[in-house]
Amino acid sequence: MSEKSREEYEFKKLVKFLKKQKGQGTELISVYIPPGSNVNEVTARLRDEYGQAMNIKSKQTRKNVQAAIDKIIGVLKGVHKPPEKGAAIFCGNINGKIELYIVNNPPEDIPISLYRCDSTFYIEPLEDMLEKKDTYGLFVLDRREATFAFLKGKKIIIVKKLTSTVPGKHHKGGQSARRFERLIEGAVHDFYKEIGETANSLFSDPKVKAIIVGGPGPTKHDFLKGDYLFNNVKEKIAGIIDTSYTDEFGIRELANKAGEVIKELEINKEKELVDKFVKEAVTGGLATYGEKEVKEALLEGKVETLLLSESLDDEKIEELSELAEQMGSKVEMISEDTVEGEQFKVAFGGIGALLRFK
Repeated sequence: MSEKSREEYEFKKLVKFLKKQKGQGTELISVYIPPGSNVNEVTARLRDEYGQAMNIKSKQTRKNVQAAIDKIIGVLKGVHKPPEKGAAIFCGNINGKIELYIVNNPPEDIPISLYRCDSTFYIEPLEDMLEKKDTYGLFVLDRREATFAFLKGKKIIIVKKLTSTVPGKHHKGGQSARRFERLIEGAVHDFYKEIGETANSLFSDPKVKAIIVGGPGPTKHDFLKGDYLFNNVKEKIAGIIDTSYTDEFGIRELANKAGEVIKELEINKEKELVDKFVKEAVTGGLATYGEKEVKEALLEGKVETLLLSESLDDEKIEELSELAEQMGSKVEMISEDTVEGEQFKVAFGGIGALLRFK
């Protein structure tokens, strides 16, 4: 497991643990400190909350809340600025002891400044960071305008907007209808060309996993039939969706409707991996399964890719993934949310490997 994968795994494990914790009362404290925050102001807020806690009726809850606040203030003492991506601090009475947990290297910037005291830790911002964060290209178009954006997780980043010079309907004037039609066709071609150049520039990047196109009516289909996109960009188009608008509202509409397309892409990726494993396993090919068999294959350097079900307990995952890292093997986590993932868990015990050699 690479250092990055290890950090992601540890982060996911901590979030999972924090989610399970339940306080006896409203005595679990969550503090979010975004990048660039004034730590002195955060400390002042905590001191104020310490004073407000005097109003808590339950003596035990009041004691636990103030002890937790005191512990957080102690951690922040002497700290002048938060880490580069900010920090999240969780503290409270866990099994009779005031425990403190710090997230100071999250996958993304801490998005909010927050103090919350409740019967559970507030972890929704961290759970959001666990979602797939592949980058997708979005663009919506008609003959009047086109808008381009990136979608990363739930974040939409509008990057460019184009406006056409395509003439409107022709009612009067000396030009013949045929000549005017040629002018329109030429203007449309030029606008499509500009759209294509923009899409090629933005979405050729390998980091863009797929592209989803939208817009009202047939214009989007007419554009895609033309020779305006590079082959490597056109191959990434995963969905074509009807939208009512072609501006920022159209992008948001497209993003809202793109969920099933993106979900299907992720499902297909996992499906292909598990299908390949099953085929090799049942035919006696380059695959093995079972904890003992997989561990032996890892130790012998045979494993190309280690497959682990997310249903496994953390200790088992950590042991096998560390061994895979030592032997230069890739690690792929298989979800329980697909038919293939469930099959992998039930039929193969959630532990399998694709082999380099037998």
